[in-house]
Amino acid sequence: MDSPEPKVVDLPSLLFGLLVDSLVVWAGAVLAFVFLPAHHIPVALGLLFAALLANWALASRGSTLGARLAGFALRTRNGRAPGAKYGLVLTLLALLSVPSIVFLIAVNYPGGGDASGPLGDPASYPLLGLRTGRRRLLEAADAYWERWSW
Repeated sequence: MDSPEPKVVDLPSLLFGLLVDSLVVWAGAVLAFVFLPAHHIPVALGLLFAALLANWALASRGSTLGARLAGFALRTRNGRAPGAKYGLVLTLLALLSVPSIVFLIAVNYPGGGDASGPLGDPASYPLLGLRTGRRRLLEAADAYWERWSW
């Protein structure tokens, strides 16, 4: 008897996780500019580098702060943690969050309003977000996305 497929999260939960991760990465640097005007550049760069390093360590294990708050864990297709290379890609996505979100939407919706791009089919995802906790608002957004994107 086969085990049931785990519940995979959809784009709204993944975007929420990416948004939280990017806020974590950029919050320290922005606060350094606001509250430390004398030494803002070295402190901001140090805080940015420390946040990127911490985010890379968490993303390589598949459990960033954004993923925890959205209630999912990132896994590869064979069920393992993403590893260092995928962790680096996820960290760069968090660093370049606004251009990456625009890129993801542009690739997924090539035209006509349907999700026919390479990211439209979950079988093409290299990483999966497996639901680990209940977040009712994000689960409702995922259900709405699943119903109207196919």
